[in-house]
Amino acid sequence: KTFAHGHFGTCARTEMSSALPPINGVLSTSIVNQSACGHNIAATPFFGGDITLAEGASNRGRRALKTDTETIEMCRSMFSRFARGQELLRRNHGVPVLNQQEVLDMFIAYLNVQCRVPAEVIEMLQRMRSGSFMNNAGGTSGGRLQMSQACMCKEPAFFESVCESFFRSGPTVHFELFPSTTKSIEAFVSLLAFEANLRERPIKVLLPSDSHYCWGNIMTKYDVHPYLHFYRVTIGSDEIQTVRLRQDDFVLAIFTLANTVSGRTTELQWFQQTLEYVRRQGASPHVFVDAALSGCVISRDVLNLRADAPPDGVAGVLGSAIGLVQSGFKDYGLSSLLFIDDAPLECCSTVPSEVGLASTVAGGAHALIKHAPVTSIPESPTLAFLIFAREYTAFRRQSFNDFMGKLQSAIPDSVEYELRPLFPLMHIEFANEALTTALTATLVKRYSLITIDAEPRVLRLWPTPTNHDIAEAIQEWFEEVQYKN
Repeated sequence: KTFAHGHFGTCARTEMSSALPPINGVLSTSIVNQSACGHNIAATPFFGGDITLAEGASNRGRRALKTDTETIEMCRSMFSRFARGQELLRRNHGVPVLNQQEVLDMFIAYLNVQCRVPAEVIEMLQRMRSGSFMNNAGGTSGGRLQMSQACMCKEPAFFESVCESFFRSGPTVHFELFPSTTKSIEAFVSLLAFEANLRERPIKVLLPSDSHYCWGNIMTKYDVHPYLHFYRVTIGSDEIQTVRLRQDDFVLAIFTLANTVSGRTTELQWFQQTLEYVRRQGASPHVFVDAALSGCVISRDVLNLRADAPPDGVAGVLGSAIGLVQSGFKDYGLSSLLFIDDAPLECCSTVPSEVGLASTVAGGAHALIKHAPVTSIPESPTLAFLIFAREYTAFRRQSFNDFMGKLQSAIPDSVEYELRPLFPLMHIEFANEALTTALTATLVKRYSLITIDAEPRVLRLWPTPTNHDIAEAIQEWFEEVQYKN
């Protein structure tokens, strides 16, 4: 097969004979590597083993390879794992996790029936839902609106409503939409870099071991920065004591509300002790909360649906944070929401007081936007749904609790297990490892499941308003097992 040259710039392309025998012993093929100009540059085998070169110019480039059975089986095993990983990736990231259109339909019905929202408002939301369906990136079907009219997220009343719901309101609180959580974090870190340059003093970022990998990727871009320093610290350790802290140092610690893989919160007692140690050294500790998995749900309103940390303690961390990021992709495709309280940042103290929507959009941009390496998203068809953030949170809470009740009914009383809610995830820890393995193998064919080798007795579910049928699948599995026994 020939790989299209245009997709890879000036990279070399590889042409392989289309008549390949099955991989079951001796594999004979021809490989011709060509440069961008089409010249033959080399012929290299892609399997190890005994190689016999046929003599003669006519046979140049043709090679016979003998591969042992163990290598072939390893290849098949790796490809099987790759195929399964691709399928799970597609389910989790290829489309919005919560199947945005169906969820929005259910939420609109919830607003209409349970919240008694007027019919004209329901009609407006339906039109915005249709706009989202036509163009997930934002915009309208009839062309582009002028920025001063289209940029609803800069409307003061809407801006303050969203900030108060998700973070807090105040003259120093700022809110932006970015294409993804990674881009939000990149923008925030670039703001820290500019602040450090302005101060000409180090800003030290503490990166606990449960932080999302994108923090580490972004961190490497600032390895040579003279003032912005990152420190990896293992949860439960006293590695903070190896960090040199001086009087009035600006220290930022990353707190993860729900880890992408484990679903767990950063260990609260250790985190608080770390902040206290920083404070005793005379430095100024600050917190940034990574709550990407919360989606468009108000994080502080679902803390009692998380069994891994005391709600009051986590609420205290959220209340004192100078930054918060949540990923709207986890819900109805609203990109990433970034909130910051810029009061501690000197680079934001000179931002003029803006009056009117046009002034806000056309000029006087916040330092976060001026120095961000990516462009924020001024508009999205589903943006207005954030006005009903509290109602949406209640809708998701109700759905989550309903799902928990269905799970409890689905699992027989004779089975020993522990139900552990970690909103938006749900963990079921069975006493029997073999039972967990068999049930997971059955469910993974249809549902997105994350398995961790270190916890083989835990079944991890991502309940959404549209996949409650997984509880029925679990019940059917137990009934089938009992019938066979």
